[in-house]
Parts: sequence; structure tokens; C-alpha cells
Amino acid sequence: MNRLNNIAIIGGGITGMAAAYYAKQAGAHVTLYEASDRIGGKIKTIYRDGFVLECGPDGYMARKPTLTELITELGLDEQLVRSKTGTSYIYVRNKLRQMPAGSVMGIPTKFWPMVKTDLFTWRGKFRAGLDLVLPRVYAGEDLSLDTFFRTRLGSEVVESMIEPLLSGIYNGTLEDMSIESTFPQFITIEQKRRSLILGMKALTPPVQAGVKPQESGKFLSLRNGLGTLIEALRPSIDRLHTDVSVTAVRPHEVELADGTVERFDGVILATSPHALGPMLGIEPARQLSSLKRTSSLTVLAAFKDADVAALDGTGYVIAKSEGNALTACSWMHKKWPHMAPKGTALLRVYIGSDFVPDLLLESEDAIAGFALDELRKIQQVGTPLFTKVERHIDSMPQYEVGHKHHVQAFEDAVARLEGVEACGAILHGVGLPDCVDSAKRAVERLMKKQEVPV
Repeated sequence: MNRLNNIAIIGGGITGMAAAYYAKQAGAHVTLYEASDRIGGKIKTIYRDGFVLECGPDGYMARKPTLTELITELGLDEQLVRSKTGTSYIYVRNKLRQMPAGSVMGIPTKFWPMVKTDLFTWRGKFRAGLDLVLPRVYAGEDLSLDTFFRTRLGSEVVESMIEPLLSGIYNGTLEDMSIESTFPQFITIEQKRRSLILGMKALTPPVQAGVKPQESGKFLSLRNGLGTLIEALRPSIDRLHTDVSVTAVRPHEVELADGTVERFDGVILATSPHALGPMLGIEPARQLSSLKRTSSLTVLAAFKDADVAALDGTGYVIAKSEGNALTACSWMHKKWPHMAPKGTALLRVYIGSDFVPDLLLESEDAIAGFALDELRKIQQVGTPLFTKVERHIDSMPQYEVGHKHHVQAFEDAVARLEGVEACGAILHGVGLPDCVDSAKRAVERLMKKQEVPV
């Protein structure tokens, strides 16, 4: 049996809320502390004039099952919607250009689309083809995504396709990002097939004759917004404390900013990485807290449909070589039709990390105006019906080369702390399903720690 009767969870983002749910399912009385004035973390849904505005993530990868299973358990599965698909574009050399058909995460898998594309020069295409004969790059030690992909496929494919597609996931740069911690599947593919092109091609199911291409995308969301997920998780919390900061966590103890100390059977840390070091006071936690984090700025802009130039797709990414301050533009009304009323368009633009520090403290009007000016360098848009700016300050952990060693040292140290566990985006993935899976495993580990003989 276990004695998880009274559990404290530090942090009210999706990880902490999921941890509350799983702890409640295990029979615990759950107390949650959140330093800000609201729960949900990056998930924030606003409703305005018939629009569903996702200020944080707008969906999640459908192939990762943990979050979908949680949504189903909560009875929200009837609200699940799958993203729509369309032509994928990359803005490079002053033009929106179609991504070659068959490209998977920037890796070409089809010969003729690669030959015919105007995305690369002939020199770039030939260099990418050398992947078919080059030896393996990964030799057992971590390296950057930039080094890995540039060695295998050449600079043009990296700068014009892979970098715009992958860097936005972590809001970072390929030069710093660890292949072991971000996309280890590419290591597996290379070790098994040597060639990335052949390896990715083998993973792509062939299109059967007479079967239309799938019209639905690889992402899932909720019709009424992801904020409904947070509200569905709220009843799992027996005692909710917002605007309450935790200053220290010790085995079975939580110390608050006012000096109050409360005791619990178990404590789960699901807080921001920068708080881990001060709370736990152990060196591996301090190391994790000191790792680089980046800020992000996004702008949602609503338009009348006639005020936006038509595009057959759900958006585009922008090559860094273009010098534009934006990294991507999502056509939310096409990707997620439920998010915009008929006759309107909803665009979401992402400002590049190099420009974010100088803009963070500007007014919403100034940030939105700047973003729209940059957007108009690429496509025609009129005057928006309204705009919504969202700032996420120091919120995105950077999985830099060697990241897994910091994580391993931290997890080993936490494993030695009685009645304490940790989870979150700093550890094993930044996506919503990764965070939910991290929370579930943290509760399971805590239950195992607290097992006592019957």
C-alpha cells in the first residue's frame, strides 16, 4: 500500500495541473501553490467577437497519446478537433516558396519534388544528395542540430528549410540545440539506415492508388479552446493557493514566502526551472536553474477575410537569411477553422528571438504595429479588427548540447530526496503531451517512493 494522503504540488501550469489530476486519482488530498494570479501557465484561451484566441499553444502532436488519454478521461474527447492541412510555404529569397512534397521535418524523401523545387540551387540539391553516401555523423557524443544536419545535408537545406522549421519549436538556434535532447529520433534513423533521406523515406507510408491525401493534420486541439482542459482539471485540487510563492522545499515540507511551513506526505515540483535551485538548495537544481531560457512574443491579428491576401495553406515559416523580424505566420482560421467566425481571418505571427529583448517592454500597440509592418513585407494585409499581444518571459528552456547530463544529475539528486519529485518542460520535452507525461511519471515515482509494507 502507499500513503499518499496529502500531496503538495508547486506550480499551476499544465504540468502541475496534470500532476494534481493523477495524484487525485491515486486518492490523495491535493494542495497546489501557484506564484501568479492564475492557473494554466502558458495555456490561456480568450473569447472575443466569436474568435477563439489561444495566447499560448494552440494544439499538440496527435501521435503522443498521453494528453489525448487525459482529455478522454476528463470527458472532453467530443471536443477534440484535428488541424487542417494545406500547402506548406517557406519565405526565402524574397518569395513564398512551396516546400517540396514529401519533406518530413525538413528532410526530403522524394526525388522529383526535390529536383523541381526552386527552394534550393542545383549546387544545394547536389549537396543534399550526398547524404545518400556520407558516413554516419553521430559517434556517441552529443552535438548540435546545426552540425548534424549541415554535415549530412549541406548549408542550403539547413538554412532554407530545416532551420526555419525546427528552431521555432524550441524558440532557439540550431547551433546551440542538442540533438540528443531535442530530436534523438534522427540519431536512431542515422544509426539504422545511415542516410537520413532513406531513413525518413522508409518511415513515410506510401500513398495508395486512388486514395486522396489526408486532409487532416498532425495536431489536435479542443473546439472551445485549450483553456477548457485547465478548467476540467481544476476540480482535482482540494486547496488552491494563487499569488503564493514557495521559497523552499525539503523532504515532506514546503516553506512559503511568509515563513509558513506546511508538511505533506509528498511534494511534486512542477514549477518554472529558474525556481528549482532556490527551492531545493542543491547544486544539480542550481545548475538546471542557470541553464539558458528564452522569451517569446506572439501577435494575434483578426481581419475581415477580404483584407487578407489569399493563401492556399495554413501558414509559412521565414528563413533567417531574409532579415525579417518574424519567424513564422500561422493562418489560424485555416489551420483551426473553429477559431474564427465565417468571413474573417485570424493570423498569428511569431517574432524572432533576436528582436524580442528590445520589444518586451514596449506597449501592445507598438509591438503589434511592428509585427504587422514586418508581415506586410511578405504578404498583403489590411487594417486588423483587433490585435492581441502575448509575452512569455524567460519561459522556454533551451535544450543545449549536453542538456541530458544536467537533467540526469538533477533527477539522480531528486531521487535521493524522500517525499519529493519533479516534472516539467525542462526535463524531457516542451510539448503539452511531454509535460503531461512528465507529470504522470512523477506521481508514479512518488507513489513508489512512499510504498510501505502491508
